[in-house]
Amino acid sequence: MSPIVSGLASVASMLFNAASSSKASAGTARQGGDAPSAPDPSAIVTLSQDAGGLARLAGQGVLASSGTVGETRVGLLGAGGAAGGALQALSANKPVPKEDFQALLTRFGATDAQKEQLTAGFDADKDGTITRDEFLQGLAQTTGPQSGGEFAQSLLRLVDRGAAGNADGSVGAGELSALTTAFAQMSQRPRNTL
Repeated sequence: MSPIVSGLASVASMLFNAASSSKASAGTARQGGDAPSAPDPSAIVTLSQDAGGLARLAGQGVLASSGTVGETRVGLLGAGGAAGGALQALSANKPVPKEDFQALLTRFGATDAQKEQLTAGFDADKDGTITRDEFLQGLAQTTGPQSGGEFAQSLLRLVDRGAAGNADGSVGAGELSALTTAFAQMSQRPRNTL
């Protein structure tokens, strides 16, 4: 890289960092404190590039669960058959009852209002259970033009703050896969039928 290009890149980086820093300072000043604070709950939560890829895969019927992408452990649990060891069939996949799904959301720190909203949003056919396909459709709403919607933002805020979250306003692949892994494990548990 030439010294001129390198110098321009450094200047651009400094300007970007200064602009980002002043926005963060303005947010802190609005709240009247010098201590760092959690992101404003009304702020738009975004997906990292890796998490966006996982959410797009969900739209294609693939559930990220465990394995490795970069430094994040994820894997792909698909609807049918194994491909190269990365895809596994969910042979024991069963719908997750509303109560169990809400218990999962509780583990991620959901309020009662969030649990009702997210359960209703995921349960597309309103039968009281969340299937793997309904779960994937819900995750897919976190990408593209739908990502700013009320359901998508509620889900992203929960995942960003939840079990693996760091509440930084951006959902990473590890944060998203923590939710999908918990759902996959719950959907594979044997159910008592009376």
